Amino acid sequence: MVNEQAKKIGERIKHIRMQKNLPQAVVAGSMGVSQSLLSSIESGRCSTTVDNLIKLHEILDCPMRDFFVDIDGAYAPKLPQGCFSLEELAGALASLRGKQAERC
Repeated sequence: MVNEQAKKIGERIKHIRMQKNLPQAVVAGSMGVSQSLLSSIESGRCSTTVDNLIKLHEILDCPMRDFFVDIDGAYAPKLPQGCFSLEELAGALASLRGKQAERC
């Protein structure tokens, strides 16, 4: 039985592959594995190897971290004290733009 982390990684692989509109057979062929093995990895019936993750990273043209996004729960980057997130910065700029429009 595969653990929950391996299942989540498989789901992420499938999600990324489907976003890129790549058929499972094409990706499996590029990896040098059978389509049934890739199907088993994506469905969580078996875990994958680091070598296969490296191949998938290259084939799917995505950062390695994308395979692990959901492993530790929701991703919440921690910024150094005094720094703003992009969302906060965008909100502040939008607010300033609105104040400028009110003046005109």
